Amino acid sequence: MNFSDNIHIYSEPFSPDGNISGDGATKLLGAVSLTPLELLLRETIQNSWDASIGQATQPSYGIKIRSLNENEKNNLRTFFADLPPSGSKEKETLEDFFSKDYQIVMEICDFGTKGLGGPLSASKSFDEDSENDFVNFVKNIGSHKDSQNRGGVYGFGKSSLFKMSKCKTIIIDSLTTYENQLENRLIGYSLGSEFNFNDFRFTGRHWWGLRVNDSEPNTSVNPILNDGARSVAEDMGLIKRENIIDKGTTIMIIDPDLEELDNIHEILNNDQKKYHLNLKIQDLLLWHAWPKFSPKEDGNCPLKAWISVFGNKYYLPDPVEVAPYNLLVEALQKARKKVEPIKSAKYKKILGYLGKQKSDILIRESVFKRVLGNESKIPERLSHFALLRPAELIVKYIYKELEEDQPQWGGVFICSEDKEVEQAFAKSEPPAHDDWKPEASIEISPTQKTFVKTALRQIKEEVKKLSGDSNNNLFFDDNEENKNSLAWFASELGKSILGKGMGGSDGKKSNERKKSIGSKKINTSKITKLNYSGTKFLEGKIVADFSMEIISKKGKNIELNLNPSIITDSNEKLFIAPNGRKLEIIRVEAENHFVISKDNNYKSDLTVKDDFKVTEELQIENPKFKLCSDDLKVIVSVEIPDNVAVSLNADLKDNGEIL
Repeated sequence: MNFSDNIHIYSEPFSPDGNISGDGATKLLGAVSLTPLELLLRETIQNSWDASIGQATQPSYGIKIRSLNENEKNNLRTFFADLPPSGSKEKETLEDFFSKDYQIVMEICDFGTKGLGGPLSASKSFDEDSENDFVNFVKNIGSHKDSQNRGGVYGFGKSSLFKMSKCKTIIIDSLTTYENQLENRLIGYSLGSEFNFNDFRFTGRHWWGLRVNDSEPNTSVNPILNDGARSVAEDMGLIKRENIIDKGTTIMIIDPDLEELDNIHEILNNDQKKYHLNLKIQDLLLWHAWPKFSPKEDGNCPLKAWISVFGNKYYLPDPVEVAPYNLLVEALQKARKKVEPIKSAKYKKILGYLGKQKSDILIRESVFKRVLGNESKIPERLSHFALLRPAELIVKYIYKELEEDQPQWGGVFICSEDKEVEQAFAKSEPPAHDDWKPEASIEISPTQKTFVKTALRQIKEEVKKLSGDSNNNLFFDDNEENKNSLAWFASELGKSILGKGMGGSDGKKSNERKKSIGSKKINTSKITKLNYSGTKFLEGKIVADFSMEIISKKGKNIELNLNPSIITDSNEKLFIAPNGRKLEIIRVEAENHFVISKDNNYKSDLTVKDDFKVTEELQIENPKFKLCSDDLKVIVSVEIPDNVAVSLNADLKDNGEIL
């Protein structure tokens, strides 16, 4: 490989206006109960499936763990000839990797998919309907394509790839179609920790490729293309991608962080240990994605999968042949037939479809339980309802523990393909796609929140019926209903970084602010119930939500003055974070009145009453409006620019009535 003079690193510096750090990007996925390997498998299967939609070839998904031979090791070292600057943790971890006796890599690959297409530059404009997968995956943080029947709706899940690497580094090799031509693309990418170098601050994100501008030493890089990409991939031992049937993507994870690989000498010389690791991966794939490997009515599986561990290759078995997945597969087949709907009587909508299957016979022990024992995800007794969106990727399980004499059962719920309904469930998911928490999102309407809550309530009733128990001791996945999701993470984050102050997150208010709520006689306009109400992700940013109620009189002309601040340990108020960024309000939502975004755009068609009218151009820090009722709930979203304590002051001005 003669690319040592051409392949260079680009380490991203912080801009004067700030950037998201590599550390920050990896935290955006939230706190989940899943292991890094589970998170990786869920995310990559989802990505592969989304990328297969609309393709003519049946997609396949593979995992390959291997040790580089001497030639591949040297070629990989040549690729990373330019290491990150001094002070970067990734410089140290990459050097450690190349100093080891064995260089182990883990490859996630798919075929029969569209690959990473679209333009190479994140700054290039593109049509909303066009593909932009390359920059969304390789360059952007938090970008997603809002398409129906896809598994992903965020864009943070890719951080799971870097969490699996001890070097926080991957190589991406993709064959796609761009401008009606097949195009190979190969690039290195590291999502590490921020650091200082030569009096500058760097985000911790690095890319390896061909310089966009050869005359500048630290300029952005593009991927290696076509013949060059194929040559580099071959020299590294990656699976060849030459023809249209080879379209797809391979991600090479450098130095995978797997416990089984800690004693590499032992596993390389022990086929039983290789088999154990192989079976462990198969077990996780089945538990988190068995619908994707279950035949449809035509007998074809949506997705085929294989796993190779140091040369020992196995294909994933048909779930119907693995007890007790056979019960879940039969339940899925029933749900696909759409015979048993869950409905919203209020909105006259079908929310989704149920499928259930009981077993009155003894279920035999699977090979996974025999070999893996308690490591297997397969429960001792199946009593689980799998929750799916139309993409048929498992969001989570709801289950009820059974007594010894109770028959095992499996259930499936697939939400409706109706766009409004499907989006309700999609937007209820955190970035890890491991829960449905409609209350944690303001991106969906109150009606859509009702859809999700109604469906969950009816599903829980089905779980109780199937288990022959009327108690409410339901479990969510690992019996950590509140801690498995981003909603919990956001709440905990808010507790840890949101400070106190008048109108702040502690929610402490004077007694006079609590008076007159619900009173029929309102003499003065006032703000009540000003509280921190949660932390979430909004438009790719971590924000703190503050809620308040305005008590006034219908028809009053009201003006709000909103002032967010940073609170120090000495209770000093600041308006600029340590990273130099200002506190900004990025959204104000007033129930039945308006939504204002950061760019001063607003929507005033949210079930607005006939007598509502905007008195002046709405400003996000100083909204003015006429009340449609005697009380109004307002939610203010403040971007958290750093790990700081955030508070909000809110003042109200009553400008009288408009005749």
